[in-house]
Amino acid sequence: MPYPAKKNPKLIAEVLRRIASGETLAALGRELGFHPTAWRDWVAADEDLAVAYQCARDTGTDAIAEQALDLIDAEPARVDGKVDPGHVQWKRAQVDTRLKLLACWNPKKYGSKQTVDVGNKDGEALKVESNAAEVASQVAAALRDAKRGS
Repeated sequence: MPYPAKKNPKLIAEVLRRIASGETLAALGRELGFHPTAWRDWVAADEDLAVAYQCARDTGTDAIAEQALDLIDAEPARVDGKVDPGHVQWKRAQVDTRLKLLACWNPKKYGSKQTVDVGNKDGEALKVESNAAEVASQVAAALRDAKRGS
């Protein structure tokens, strides 16, 4: 009987509180005795819980970002008075993993922008200068002249 927990207000409050502090749903499920699929079913069936869960997730991603800062700002371990390079690499891996997860979970806030703006606002049609035909004919004429000159 690995997942005996049933939906109840105390369990829900605990999960939301700990998700908001950056803990994972899988780890909470193991510790508190519910399956993450059951949690997702509860969220799908209850609009208020879905809103609360999304709010907790948003707060939790901020908590994970703060954890990444704490990890990188911590004084590195020393061996014989020298910085331990293995410890530095381990901390870097922890921070990189958190940042990659944040970019996947909340790309608008933590992801890298991958689009190129062409000068128009979202939803607007691409603006074309009215003298585009004139410019095109000038370019064509310049190409003809260059071809004749060679």
